[in-house]
Amino acid sequence: MQLPVTLSTSEPEPDIAIVKIDPQVYGVRGAWRQPYRHPSSQEIFFLIEISDTTLKIDRQEKTLIYAKANIPEYWVLDVSNRQVYICRYPTPKGYKSETILSDSGVINPLNFPSLSLSFAEMFLP
Repeated sequence: MQLPVTLSTSEPEPDIAIVKIDPQVYGVRGAWRQPYRHPSSQEIFFLIEISDTTLKIDRQEKTLIYAKANIPEYWVLDVSNRQVYICRYPTPKGYKSETILSDSGVINPLNFPSLSLSFAEMFLP
Protein backbone atom coordinates (compact mmCIF):
# COMPACT_ATOMS: atom_id res chain seq x y z
CA MET A 1 0.00 0.00 0.00
CA GLN A 2 1.36 3.41 -0.92
CA LEU A 3 1.30 5.79 2.02
CA PRO A 4 2.95 9.21 2.23
CA VAL A 5 6.23 10.03 3.87
CA THR A 6 6.56 13.52 5.31
CA LEU A 7 9.42 15.58 3.88
CA SER A 8 10.07 19.26 4.54
CA THR A 9 8.45 20.41 1.28
CA SER A 10 6.08 17.60 0.28
CA GLU A 11 4.46 14.28 1.13
CA PRO A 12 5.35 11.91 -1.72
CA GLU A 13 3.95 8.38 -1.83
CA PRO A 14 6.74 5.95 -2.69
CA ASP A 15 5.72 2.42 -3.59
CA ILE A 16 7.71 0.99 -0.67
CA ALA A 17 9.18 2.79 2.32
CA ILE A 18 11.48 0.99 4.73
CA VAL A 19 11.19 3.01 7.94
CA LYS A 20 11.95 2.91 11.65
CA ILE A 21 8.89 1.74 13.55
CA ASP A 22 8.13 3.17 16.96
CA PRO A 23 4.90 1.69 18.37
CA GLN A 24 4.44 4.78 20.56
CA VAL A 25 4.49 7.10 17.54
CA TYR A 26 2.84 4.80 15.01
CA GLY A 27 0.06 3.72 17.36
CA VAL A 28 -3.33 2.80 16.04
CA ARG A 29 -6.73 4.46 16.21
CA GLY A 30 -9.90 2.46 15.95
CA ALA A 31 -10.33 -0.73 13.99
CA TRP A 32 -8.77 0.56 10.75
CA ARG A 33 -5.26 0.95 12.26
CA GLN A 34 -4.51 4.35 10.81
CA PRO A 35 -1.10 5.81 11.82
CA TYR A 36 -1.11 9.02 13.85
CA ARG A 37 1.39 10.52 11.41
CA HIS A 38 3.55 9.56 8.45
CA PRO A 39 7.28 8.79 8.73
CA SER A 40 9.63 11.75 8.43
CA SER A 41 12.86 11.80 6.43
CA GLN A 42 14.89 11.08 9.60
CA GLU A 43 12.95 7.82 10.05
CA ILE A 44 13.43 6.48 6.51
CA PHE A 45 16.05 3.81 5.84
CA PHE A 46 15.35 3.66 2.10
CA LEU A 47 12.61 4.14 -0.47
CA ILE A 48 11.67 2.07 -3.51
CA GLU A 49 9.74 3.13 -6.61
CA ILE A 50 8.47 0.45 -8.98
CA SER A 51 8.61 2.12 -12.35
CA ASP A 52 6.98 1.22 -15.62
CA THR A 53 5.64 4.34 -17.31
CA THR A 54 7.09 6.85 -14.81
CA LEU A 55 10.80 6.05 -15.15
CA LYS A 56 11.85 9.57 -16.16
CA ILE A 57 10.00 11.16 -13.23
CA ASP A 58 11.26 8.53 -10.78
CA ARG A 59 14.88 8.86 -11.92
CA GLN A 60 14.99 12.65 -12.22
CA GLU A 61 12.37 14.50 -10.19
CA LYS A 62 11.93 12.08 -7.31
CA THR A 63 15.65 11.37 -7.07
CA LEU A 64 16.33 15.05 -6.45
CA ILE A 65 13.44 15.38 -3.97
CA TYR A 66 14.67 12.40 -1.95
CA ALA A 67 18.32 13.46 -2.06
CA LYS A 68 17.42 16.97 -0.85
CA ALA A 69 15.42 15.36 1.99
CA ASN A 70 18.56 13.41 2.96
CA ILE A 71 17.03 9.96 2.33
CA PRO A 72 20.14 7.73 2.54
CA GLU A 73 19.15 5.31 -0.21
CA TYR A 74 16.62 5.28 -3.05
CA TRP A 75 15.91 2.45 -5.49
CA VAL A 76 14.05 2.57 -8.79
CA LEU A 77 12.96 -0.82 -10.13
CA ASP A 78 12.68 -0.43 -13.90
CA VAL A 79 10.27 -3.24 -14.77
CA SER A 80 10.46 -2.67 -18.55
CA ASN A 81 14.24 -3.12 -18.72
CA ARG A 82 14.50 -5.45 -15.70
CA GLN A 83 17.12 -3.35 -13.95
CA VAL A 84 17.42 -1.42 -10.72
CA TYR A 85 18.90 2.03 -10.13
CA ILE A 86 20.44 2.31 -6.68
CA CYS A 87 21.03 5.90 -5.51
CA ARG A 88 23.09 6.46 -2.38
CA TYR A 89 24.78 9.21 -0.37
CA PRO A 90 22.42 12.19 -0.70
CA THR A 91 23.52 15.79 -1.19
CA PRO A 92 21.43 18.92 -1.81
CA LYS A 93 22.18 18.54 -5.54
CA GLY A 94 21.41 14.84 -5.87
CA TYR A 95 22.91 11.51 -4.92
CA LYS A 96 26.69 11.03 -5.07
CA SER A 97 26.38 7.46 -6.27
CA GLU A 98 24.11 5.72 -8.77
CA THR A 99 24.59 2.05 -9.52
CA ILE A 100 22.59 0.14 -12.14
CA LEU A 101 22.06 -3.56 -11.49
CA SER A 102 20.37 -6.20 -13.61
CA ASP A 103 17.56 -8.34 -12.30
CA SER A 104 20.16 -10.96 -11.35
CA GLY A 105 21.92 -8.48 -9.04
CA VAL A 106 22.16 -8.73 -5.28
CA ILE A 107 22.49 -5.79 -2.90
CA ASN A 108 23.06 -5.10 0.75
CA PRO A 109 21.09 -2.02 1.86
CA LEU A 110 23.25 0.61 3.57
CA ASN A 111 21.33 0.44 6.85
CA PHE A 112 21.17 -3.37 6.78
CA PRO A 113 24.63 -4.49 5.60
CA SER A 114 24.19 -8.11 6.70
CA LEU A 115 21.00 -8.45 4.64
CA SER A 116 21.41 -9.52 1.00
CA LEU A 117 18.47 -8.88 -1.29
CA SER A 118 18.19 -10.54 -4.69
CA PHE A 119 16.48 -8.52 -7.38
CA ALA A 120 15.49 -11.71 -9.24
CA GLU A 121 12.83 -12.14 -6.55
CA MET A 122 11.48 -8.63 -7.11
CA PHE A 123 10.73 -9.03 -10.83
CA LEU A 124 8.09 -11.31 -12.29
CA PRO A 125 9.51 -14.22 -14.35
